[in-house]
Amino acid sequence: MKGIAALAPTLLLTLILTSCMSDGYTDTAAGKSDTYINLNVSTPTAQARAKAPANPAGTSGTPGQDETNPSPDTEEKITSIRVWAFKSDSEKATATPIGFKSETNLSKQGSHNVSMMITRKNAKTLGKIDLYILLNAESVGVLDGKDCIKMTREKLEALVIKNNFGIDNGTAQTTVVPDAGLPISRVIKELDVTNNIKDNAAEAAANPVSVPLVRAVSKLHFFFTRKNVKDTEGVEVTKIEVNENVIPTQSSVFPTATTYANKETDGLTGDLTSLKYLNEKMTFGGVATGDIKPVTDPASYIRKPDQTAEDYITQLRGLKTECHLSYLRETGKELTGTIYFKLRKNGAEKHKTFRISKAYRNHEMVVYGYFLGDEESTLTLKYYVADWTDKGTTNIEFN
Repeated sequence: MKGIAALAPTLLLTLILTSCMSDGYTDTAAGKSDTYINLNVSTPTAQARAKAPANPAGTSGTPGQDETNPSPDTEEKITSIRVWAFKSDSEKATATPIGFKSETNLSKQGSHNVSMMITRKNAKTLGKIDLYILLNAESVGVLDGKDCIKMTREKLEALVIKNNFGIDNGTAQTTVVPDAGLPISRVIKELDVTNNIKDNAAEAAANPVSVPLVRAVSKLHFFFTRKNVKDTEGVEVTKIEVNENVIPTQSSVFPTATTYANKETDGLTGDLTSLKYLNEKMTFGGVATGDIKPVTDPASYIRKPDQTAEDYITQLRGLKTECHLSYLRETGKELTGTIYFKLRKNGAEKHKTFRISKAYRNHEMVVYGYFLGDEESTLTLKYYVADWTDKGTTNIEFN
């Protein structure tokens, strides 16, 4: 049994905007907002991405070397979106937004265009803004009953994922994409909009600025094969365990902030320094012999050095042995655990440990294991780690 790979499907999302408790934004002190930033938010479909020009960095819409497309497609569905805008020169934790927009009850996979209003009082002296962007908040229940327009920086940064994407009585809480979608977010500070604030929505719809988002959770799943020889006809996986003290009790909804200039390399994880962990194992069931695919050469399913992550995960999915998928809170620790197995019916149970580093948000962890039928080389593990996002393909355009 051989191979652990972590891959990165492209993060491609449709973003749409309205409000939590009311539609649009009104500042009672300054009067109704009447200046605008235009948001043109687009999620290319798989077909559109396939037609995009190749780009090794993945910024054209084509997955890069260590990026893959979402699968299933529901991983990129958008059911709601909320955006808060703050003045960059006001770092007060208690500062309230100068602009807010949100939209709920969506069913989107494509694109959407909307204008966000900014109070005229602030627009006159506005140079740079800070943005807090959150998709599918309902999947983690962090805004229930809250007046979103009055959310301060402090309150936004304190939002945590704690009621989902963890462990429930020893099993994974989230094994399919929730009806509300996966939580997706970003914090971009010091975005210069000096030339982008306009007096009406039509004028604001001219020059785009792109802001990529990241998923707030990771993804883990498994594939198994066996060499098509008599010695492997009775092999089975009896159970898989993820160790205690590696899945956190809660994780940040928003990643750490980054500037627009550093958006591709910074602000891609949450605060990992203050996490506390569940003293509980997460256990997956077994994999029966009939669900372990017999193949001529199991080693041919190890990722090759020049093989893209998208080609590799497509190859694995062709086996039709994918199992034990789960979506998890990001962790600051290695994801460690044990695979228990038997080489024959009624044989002794054996085990091998595994360690997957960088189990952060926006990472997909794929475990590929195979049986050779050789007592001395029945289980060997190999690791691959890559981002779970095409960081340049999700565009939020501020005009």
